[in-house]
Amino acid sequence: MANQCPDFVPGGAFVLGGSGGLGSAVCLAFARAGVPVALSYRSDRQAAEDVARQIRAAGSTAHIYQLDARDPDAVQATLDLAAAECGGLGSVIYAAGPPFKPQFFGKTPPETWRDWLEGDVLAAIQLAQASIPHLRSSKGSFVALSTYQANLIEVRGGVSAISKAAVDRMIAVIAKEEGRYGVRANSLRCGWIESETNDKLLADMPELAEAKSKSIPLGRLGKPAEIGDTVVFLCSRQAGFITGQAITADGGESL
Repeated sequence: MANQCPDFVPGGAFVLGGSGGLGSAVCLAFARAGVPVALSYRSDRQAAEDVARQIRAAGSTAHIYQLDARDPDAVQATLDLAAAECGGLGSVIYAAGPPFKPQFFGKTPPETWRDWLEGDVLAAIQLAQASIPHLRSSKGSFVALSTYQANLIEVRGGVSAISKAAVDRMIAVIAKEEGRYGVRANSLRCGWIESETNDKLLADMPELAEAKSKSIPLGRLGKPAEIGDTVVFLCSRQAGFITGQAITADGGESL
């Protein structure tokens, strides 16, 4: 069913990585806005089913797809199917990437770089390329979740910082080249957000928890819903003149 909400262009929202912590928050924010949601998962179907149930409980429609975003043919086929089932695609969201493990740059092994370059940069590029025909048709929006490390480098955070920097520049290229077709593209640079992984890390490293309480001006971690709502805003008509931007949501930590 095509989206009929006047705040958005026609079509559903496709969220790559929609079964994950931030991806699921994006899915639920679209559902609350009345937009049909298509979400992908790589291996955890149960997590995707759980998100789909929450989407439907919020009154929207949900479609789930198993997808390895490193496969360009699979990405194209999945987006085409999602567009057919949602009445087009008005928003495409990149909310994926390999599991992050803090490592010093000089000790990061080649296989970790390969995982990030293939599983993050290349995955984002392939998603964006496959989405462009659909977004041209709807005059829609592409948003990628990125990292606040574009402004503040974390020690042992280099692999994510370097990979996401490439994703940010991809967003700028899309905005520059596709604006003539009415397509917008933005990235949201996320800081420390409440999640099972971050909660466990801070519990295991009380000194890090204390440091974060001092370094984030707002004095807390971000909430997943705040990320989801910001993504939905960027895809809405209210943000219709915003494109090519990298917006930072980190509680002011990178100031």
